Amino acid sequence: MNTVTIFKALADPTRLKILECIEGGEKCICEIIPYTGKSQPNVSQHLKILKHAGLIKERKDGTRVMIKVFHKEIFYILNSVKKLK
Repeated sequence: MNTVTIFKALADPTRLKILECIEGGEKCICEIIPYTGKSQPNVSQHLKILKHAGLIKERKDGTRVMIKVFHKEIFYILNSVKKLK
């Protein structure tokens, strides 16, 4: 993916909250939804954008959909930006 697509994907508080949730490791969507406080359809739309940007990947585990970060280096960028505050 190109840089603009990645930064657009990072430009939303809900998507940042999703990445924060999965920073510690793979999570089921059923864990991400309450963490964000958003509805399932809303979280699914945000996950679609993150996936399109190449930031996350998903896999099926029975009936559960598991989400994890594709490139952990994204947290270096996010944590660097937090230091600018």
